[in-house]
Amino acid sequence: MNKQDKDELLNQGLTQKEIEDLTQKGFSKEEMIQSHQYDNEINKGSNFIAWIVDLITWFLP
Repeated sequence: MNKQDKDELLNQGLTQKEIEDLTQKGFSKEEMIQSHQYDNEINKGSNFIAWIVDLITWFLP
């Protein structure tokens, strides 16, 4: 992976450690971007579920 690819991954929000770890595991640049986007979607879903649980528990006596 060249410097331009690493810079692009850093701009996508990955950390240097994540890039190194995923490179060692054999992930391509596209796979790294997809996995990062997937992790972001999981976090959004978890936050949404937590918000719903908070809302439900707030309404319960």
